[in-house]
Amino acid sequence: MSEGIIRVATKEDAPALLDLIQTAFKEVKEYGIEWPSTNATLEMVTENIERSVALLYEIKGELVSTITIRLPWESETPVSRYPFLWWFATANAYRGQGIGKQFLRQVENDYLIQLYKAPAYMIGTSGKKHPWLLDMYLRNGYQIHGKHLDEATQDIGVSLYKVLIPEKFERRLLNPSV
Repeated sequence: MSEGIIRVATKEDAPALLDLIQTAFKEVKEYGIEWPSTNATLEMVTENIERSVALLYEIKGELVSTITIRLPWESETPVSRYPFLWWFATANAYRGQGIGKQFLRQVENDYLIQLYKAPAYMIGTSGKKHPWLLDMYLRNGYQIHGKHLDEATQDIGVSLYKVLIPEKFERRLLNPSV
């Protein structure tokens, strides 16, 4: 990852970030998956930048990948007491090169562990309409926290977590009401 830089997005980045999100999640939307990222608007992207920690990975000034860290105190109804990662996307031109995986590792190390001292974090995925992604997460050290059926879309939402600092991890904090 030495050829690129990671930085926090600003409101000025919203149009380029929207383009990346819409392009990268087009295939996911075609699977019939209804996530905020598959239906993103400029207003949603701007709100995401303003409320959360939207990280950008750029190579020579080109936006290549993004991950947003939602912190538990951002919402009255947080997903977990641990950070939640979402809107993780890599530009189609860079898919299959391992850039997204490297970017995620650097976000884990530099932001979640070093900056936020987060013992774990959560993510969500589709368990029915995007099963290969669930399998990939499980192969990479994530554990299933819960599943729920979305009757409107007939999809299975799966929440997963990854432990980063085992000696500080408390399973009960995976639940937001604790």
